[in-house]
Amino acid sequence: MKLRLHRLRSACLVMLAIAPSLSPVSASEQAANRAPVKLILDTDMSGDCDDAGALALLHALADRGECELLAVVTNRRDLTNASAAAVDAINTYYGRGEIPIGTDKTGPTAFQRFSPYTTALRDEFDHNMLPDSEAADALDVYRQALRTAADRSVTICSVGAFSNLAELIREEPELIRTKVKSLVVMGGHFPQSNRREANIATHVEAARLVAERWPGEIIWHGFEVGERLVTGARLKSTPQTNPVRRAYELRPMPGNKMSIDAGKPSYDQAAALFAVRGAEPKVWQVIPDGRVDIDDRGITAWTPGSPRAPSATHSYVKIASSPQQLARQIENLMVAPPRQSAQSAGSAE
Repeated sequence: MKLRLHRLRSACLVMLAIAPSLSPVSASEQAANRAPVKLILDTDMSGDCDDAGALALLHALADRGECELLAVVTNRRDLTNASAAAVDAINTYYGRGEIPIGTDKTGPTAFQRFSPYTTALRDEFDHNMLPDSEAADALDVYRQALRTAADRSVTICSVGAFSNLAELIREEPELIRTKVKSLVVMGGHFPQSNRREANIATHVEAARLVAERWPGEIIWHGFEVGERLVTGARLKSTPQTNPVRRAYELRPMPGNKMSIDAGKPSYDQAAALFAVRGAEPKVWQVIPDGRVDIDDRGITAWTPGSPRAPSATHSYVKIASSPQQLARQIENLMVAPPRQSAQSAGSAE
């Protein structure tokens, strides 16, 4: 009997010793082991620099094999005519200058502006991009990327005005139904608010059309999500050859500071991270079974019940983890060196 108890105790000790190797992998580790998410980024690379931060984050995830950037399309028609060049400068820095880029030619009716950073990225960094007015049309880039993709394989991450998405609904609804797996949107306030959020207010008609007629899944990231996630100050540790750092150096913030001084909210990065890694239960709480309604002023509201489009599903997202911890995770990706730079540094050691 004593011998049997001794063997049982020894077996338990062995199991405890090896338990760490048997513990479940994290959601991000699981994501890294999946096939890369096929993703199109729809961005207003313009006034705010979190668009540059979101693109940096997506390149870092692509370097880890978690996503494949099929295309980047811009919206809001920045008055510098340099949004596409800024995108291409960032893509080139990360070794992906071949990614197709399209621009919105007709889009938003409000909040058009001169960007504080796009001309600097155009003029100070390598790229091979025409002015926005001469670049490929966003709708054509959408068509090409979706037509060549497998069915139900593409995630669209929208972090700007809804003009391109509305045009896609009007012109190519069957492509959306056939090719798009989900649409992750940064826009609005949830569940209720009396404030207008900029991405909605920029082109209210387009935002309402997408909310009412998008024929598939929409996951909404409201203003309140990214507002709690301050990132960007650690870009000071990256090389001056980094165009994302330059964007944060040039984007003013209240108090006579720039975004790189103390960081800024990560509205777009949060949506981009979710678009690739999905609803990690330790990170996000997803509120399903409802719809987003947008009134004619651009005010959003979450309404329990079915979306108006029969094939649609709507949900919105809350942060389930520590905002500080999530911000660190986002910033770690934003400051990660490009894959080719890391490889060069490793070979030089």
